[in-house]
Amino acid sequence: MKNQYVGDIGDYGKYGLLRYLSNHGIRIGINWYLTENDRSNDGIYISYLNQSSNRCCDPELFDTLKEIAPLMDKNVQMIENASIVPNADYYSAILKNSNADLKAKKINRRLWYNNSNLFLKDAELIFADPDNGISYRKTAANKDSEKYVLPEEIVEYYHSGKDVVFYCHKGRRKQDEWEEAKTGIRKWIRDAQILAVTFHRGTQRSYIFVLHPDSYRRYEQILTDFLSTEWNSMFTWENIEGNVSVRSHFLNKVSGISLEPLDLMFSICKVTDYTEIDIESPFVFTGRTESEKSLVCPTTLVPQNTTDREDEWRVFRICGKMDFSLVGILSGITGILAEGGISVFAIATYDTDYVLVKDDKFETALMKLNNAGYSIANYEEHFTAMPRENTRRRAQIPIRLSRYNYLLNQYVPSQNQTWIMFHHQGHFLIYDKKSRNCIYDGIYLKSEKETEDLLEDDPIVAVITEIIINQDPNQFPDFTRDSFSQFVNLITNDI
Repeated sequence: MKNQYVGDIGDYGKYGLLRYLSNHGIRIGINWYLTENDRSNDGIYISYLNQSSNRCCDPELFDTLKEIAPLMDKNVQMIENASIVPNADYYSAILKNSNADLKAKKINRRLWYNNSNLFLKDAELIFADPDNGISYRKTAANKDSEKYVLPEEIVEYYHSGKDVVFYCHKGRRKQDEWEEAKTGIRKWIRDAQILAVTFHRGTQRSYIFVLHPDSYRRYEQILTDFLSTEWNSMFTWENIEGNVSVRSHFLNKVSGISLEPLDLMFSICKVTDYTEIDIESPFVFTGRTESEKSLVCPTTLVPQNTTDREDEWRVFRICGKMDFSLVGILSGITGILAEGGISVFAIATYDTDYVLVKDDKFETALMKLNNAGYSIANYEEHFTAMPRENTRRRAQIPIRLSRYNYLLNQYVPSQNQTWIMFHHQGHFLIYDKKSRNCIYDGIYLKSEKETEDLLEDDPIVAVITEIIINQDPNQFPDFTRDSFSQFVNLITNDI
């Protein structure tokens, strides 16, 4: 979006759609993806405002845009002040094109995006309004990236519990490229339901909805009703394939599924026979074919007659007794983990399913499932409860503080410096309580003054710092300089 576009023919359709959604009870957060004006002719097409036949779609909107569109200094602030989209929240920071190196550009964009989460935190539907739409190209993060919404940004909005709709311009995209633009986000969000409508005045402008399964029917009904109004002469449905049925979704609805991690380390074995196994012990699973005898059991119960074994497995089970008529429960879990590159070993009993994950991936797996909406029993307490033998000592940080705990766990505490870390709304801050040095979103602040300047500019970090300096230092690990540098590099690369 550019300020010069305000009030053009595309804006009329865009606000018409958003107003209809808002008037049907949807709280909208608008991220303008605002970029600087250029010298193009884009945005000068306002002659539609001279044709009274266009007014019938939304007379109030039409009259308001007729006042704003001819102004030389028009801008999105005028749209916000006119409350064109009722009860909307807005994020209007400019996404600038920078000549900085790629790493700096990524960090700057990340900071810009993180702030949008703060401004739009109360919205249930995020509208992203980039100049050109979405780009799945590997170069999207550098060349003209400010003109696009990036897939990972949609994913993060989605996983924060919000539905998303983004503007996408078909332009010169070939048909296969256009199909990818409409549905490619499913590569990142496996359960996303897609709806799309296209505005056909001027160039083709589409609005692609990325919806949670339990939102799908609501939006489908609202958009169907919208296309039955006067707007039906300007908007049409886009054909979208691959949405799951409502029945399949509710059978797999994660909000009713609880997972229970077990405080045991498991081994998967091949044995010569079962004579040395105490079959009455809990969590002993056997499997026999014409060519092998397999055993899965707690590592402490592995028998002497084992011929092959693989250790360091952790396990969680699906709580409760599962009806045999239910479908897709296990595949829903394994699908989420597969997207994160996490392999599993599953065992079914009469009552339920057990899922084994390698020890070094276990906490990451639980975090991904928790973020996807599954209920994890004793989620926070579990991460420090598991005793470790023959492994490095774990950092005792409560899981609630950061989604980067799985990185923290890879480093051995020493006695040099106490660093503490906090993560909130997409930001992370790492803070040395002794020197007051900070790492903020991958940027190392070398002095107290730099830290204070940052806190003045970013109230979120000010609040975070206030929280962490009052935490019990015994909860946080000590790091050597080298191990901490490695940790910071991992986080920076993760961004």
